[in-house]
Amino acid sequence: SPVTSPAPDGIPPGHGAVVRQGTRQYAVHRDESGLLQAVSARCTHLGCIVSFNHAEQAWECPCHGSRFAPDGQILQGPAVHPLEERDIPE
Repeated sequence: SPVTSPAPDGIPPGHGAVVRQGTRQYAVHRDESGLLQAVSARCTHLGCIVSFNHAEQAWECPCHGSRFAPDGQILQGPAVHPLEERDIPE
């Protein structure tokens, strides 16, 4: 199951985690300078929840292998749309 963090505050620089807020799940990444960025945690291919690969610095979908940059841009298909940008959850 994906690593989840109760709040974005708990994510160290260079890491990402899936943060739940109500029924929504956010893929939140903190870059090395400390800036947070949030995208939808739901893969745009078939809706599986992504998880963060720290070594690769990429969001990865466990279902069909799509990979996304921390900002949600596609690195590898089968997904053809980037992860949707989201406001950072509280």
